[in-house]
Amino acid sequence: MTVPDAPRSLPLIEDLIAMDTTSHSSNLVLIDYIVERLAAANIAATLVHNEAGDKANLIAEIGPRDGPALLVSGHTDVVPADPAQWTITSPFEPRRLEGRLYGRGSADMKAFIGIALERLIALHPRLDKAGIVLALSFDEELGCLGAPLMLPHLGALAHRLRGAIIGEPTGMRIGNAHKGHIAMRATVHGRGGHSGYPERGVNAIDVAAGVISRLRQLGNEKRGIDAPDTRFDPPYSTVHTGLVAGGDALNKIPDSCRIDFEMRTLPGQDPEELIRRLSDDFPQALAADLVPLARQARLTLECLSQYPQLDENRDSYLAWIAELTAGDATPMPLGFGCEAGLFAQLGVPTVVCGPGNIHQAHLPDEYIDIDQILHCERFFDRLGERLVQGLPDFT
Repeated sequence: MTVPDAPRSLPLIEDLIAMDTTSHSSNLVLIDYIVERLAAANIAATLVHNEAGDKANLIAEIGPRDGPALLVSGHTDVVPADPAQWTITSPFEPRRLEGRLYGRGSADMKAFIGIALERLIALHPRLDKAGIVLALSFDEELGCLGAPLMLPHLGALAHRLRGAIIGEPTGMRIGNAHKGHIAMRATVHGRGGHSGYPERGVNAIDVAAGVISRLRQLGNEKRGIDAPDTRFDPPYSTVHTGLVAGGDALNKIPDSCRIDFEMRTLPGQDPEELIRRLSDDFPQALAADLVPLARQARLTLECLSQYPQLDENRDSYLAWIAELTAGDATPMPLGFGCEAGLFAQLGVPTVVCGPGNIHQAHLPDEYIDIDQILHCERFFDRLGERLVQGLPDFT
């Protein structure tokens, strides 16, 4: 039942939350739902599927298809949720309680998508001078895997785009910078054998231990040498080893060992530097006693996912977005990364701005304050009035 003064977009948001779009699952139920709502308003959508065909990005042009436009984007996937850890409601059963809306994805970021859809569909008939390109992605939570598939399609529209808004939860403040991220897998290939005769094999785990130590050394170099960027916490690029797997029996010499690691880079730093250093330094940079063994091994490197940094400083666009938020106009760096750095590669000014608190995202009993939904609705109302008048050229 709708409560007095409830946000108009609330029922649509609840519909989206009720759809389980956990990253390991398909998002097509949600995408089909959105396609139907757009079609009912005579808005066509283009779908860009993954290779398996069970997930899709969505691109829709709202308003004129030949005028200037603003890119509005969000991701449709959510992180896993264990129902046993939820106390207010089940993850995919949205519940309103004491000024909050609970449910997986409420903050990250189905509220933004629901608000955008409700407001922009209603706005569509009024737009004749400027429009919106709506871009919804899959698998953002797995390392921004879906959005890159959209970039060629969006690139064809880049000459019309004046700016981009990525609706990750920022409390409706303006995020203008985030670190880049690269996730890698290093595999050491050794030679197996009986553990009673270690000299007849090449222990891949021993060599991998040296690689992990080298990653730690490289991370310490980034901490100690690079000029700190005090906008971020921590103010330096970081290197992190997160997963290690090798061997299958105690009495066998392990013939392979896998290491998953990541680097989060400050704006302006080369994310490929770590990979080149690790590759060029193997095996001679390992501990001296490991080098003879490592010379008999082989190291392969594979990129699992990657997205670039964001560092948006075009004042005219930041000031324009600040007017729409009608709140704290001071741009802020973000402690989390997202797809904004990818969309910035289109050459348009890009910010992150959306309802909700990132510290509620990914947790059991995830929620968004109803006031944040209302704040974002007012943001889109102001945006709509600007679009009716036409978009400035922020360059």
